[in-house]
Formats: sequence, structure tokens, C-alpha cells
Amino acid sequence: MSIGFLLLAWAFNNINLDKLILDVKNTNLFWLSIAMICGLFSHFIRAIRWNLLLSPIGYKAATSNSFYAVIIGYFSNYLVPRLGEITRCATLSKTDNIPVEKLLGTVFIERVVDLIITAIITLLIFMFQFDLLTDFINKSILPLTKTSNNSGLDIKIILIAIAVCCALIFILFRKKIQNLTVYKKFRNLAVGFAEGIKSIIKMKNPILFISYSLLIWLMYFSTAYFTFFTYSPTSNLGINAGMMVLFLGTISIILPIPGGIGVFHKLVGAGLVLYGVNENEGITYATISHAIQMIMIFIAGLLSMLIVGIKFNKKTE
Repeated sequence: MSIGFLLLAWAFNNINLDKLILDVKNTNLFWLSIAMICGLFSHFIRAIRWNLLLSPIGYKAATSNSFYAVIIGYFSNYLVPRLGEITRCATLSKTDNIPVEKLLGTVFIERVVDLIITAIITLLIFMFQFDLLTDFINKSILPLTKTSNNSGLDIKIILIAIAVCCALIFILFRKKIQNLTVYKKFRNLAVGFAEGIKSIIKMKNPILFISYSLLIWLMYFSTAYFTFFTYSPTSNLGINAGMMVLFLGTISIILPIPGGIGVFHKLVGAGLVLYGVNENEGITYATISHAIQMIMIFIAGLLSMLIVGIKFNKKTE
């Protein structure tokens, strides 16, 4: 958590905190509520999708219990990164008598699908907003490449050069690379992805599973998009900006930092600059967006733990 607070202080450096607090207080409560509902609904759909993965391995869980487990998992991630996967499996194991190792296997498949969808979103952004994305990398990720006369290295050339170098290195040192532990781990990960996709195909309703997966990410996008309307400087932003926020937000959550605190604020704030929003306003939007999810998860998480605790005590008695 200390790392998160340090990153948060970094993100809020040179930000007028009094104005930020005033802007947060003046947010549009209607759109804030809509954004919260979309976020909560995405977790409910995730619980329903999780139940689809349990059927092929011979188990069934109550939708309510799966939902509580999912929420508790997200709550845990705010405390310790990556703890949520274990926590949600342990929770559902207690409420519905399903072996933890079986549940961990289904969560792995979920992560494979989420990673694929993330890759698709990234590809779409590269296709339709390539210039904006490379501009963002040049301005925010690679500021040191700028020379005194402001003629920086072209990120397109850098990306192509890196790809060519990687390909040449792999071709020349293929046998040595294949013996490396890192390569073997990536290869095993790729094999796991393939097995995950096969297991989805073998499901009774693979189309329904894919539909739920797309709906989850549609709700993620809707949460980011509707949050635009809660704050006046971002209320005129469109779908492209929403996709960029979804992309940058996903990157910050993937990093091993509790809830992406600090990194989410800085990345999203810098990304919105590309759409005509100044960085201070972008960080204010990011603060509102992050707070919406955090408040929702903390309230729902505490209620879920209370309900699961009552259920488990009754079951034990």
C-alpha cells in the first residue's frame, strides 16, 4: 500500500488539491450512479460466466455466492495485488464445497480470455488511433528521446526496429533462447492459453460464454465512458477517448500495484491530454473514475464478506 501512496503523491504532484476536491464534490451524481451500476453489473456478469466454467468440471455454484466471491476477490486486490484470485476461489470453496484447485483452473481460463480481449482492444486502438497512441508514448513514456530542438525519435521507427532486432536475435540464437527458463515459462503460458481456448470450445454454450465476456468488457468501457459526463471538462469526449481510458486503465491494473493507484491517475490523465483535456483536468477525471470503482468495491466487498460470514456460520451450525 505504501508504494501506492507514493505513486499517488507522484501523480498529484503540481496539482491544485483544493480545486480537485471542489471538482470532485461537484460531480454529476446521476452519471456517477450510472457508472457505478455499470461497474457492479460487470462483476455480476463475471460471476455468471464463472458458473459456466464450473459445469464442464462437474460442479455448480449459486450465482449469489459466485458474485460475493468475485467482489471479495476484487476487494482483496486493493489490499494485496493478485491476492484476489486466491481469495475468490477460497470463498466459493467454503460456500459451495468446490475444491480450490479446480476453481483456480477456471480462474486461469478467465484470465486467458480477458488477456485475449485486452489484446483485441489494443489492436483496435493501434488500428484506429495509431497516431494518437504513438504521440502519447512519445510525450509521456519516452520524454527523454526529445532533443533540444524538439525533434524526437519517431516512435514508429523505434517499434519497427525493436521488432526486427527481436526477430533477428531469435533466429540467430534460437537454440540457446529455447533453453532459457524465461522462454520455457512463456511457452508454457502459450500452451495454457491454447488449452484454455480448447476448454471454452468444449463447453455446452461457448457462444454464451463469449457473449458474457464481451458484455463484461462493454460494461468496463461504459463505466469509463459514462464517467466522462460526471465532470464538465470531459463531458464532450467520445468513444475513442473511452477506448483509450479503457486501454490505459487496463495497463495500470495489470501492474502489481494495489488497485493501480497512482499509475492509473497518471496514465489516464496524460492520455486524455491527446483529446484536448489539460493534464490537471485529466487527473481529476482519473480520480473520479478510480474513486467510483474503489468506493463501489469497498462497500460491496464489506457487504459480501458479511453475508458470506453469516452463511458460513449457519452452514457450520
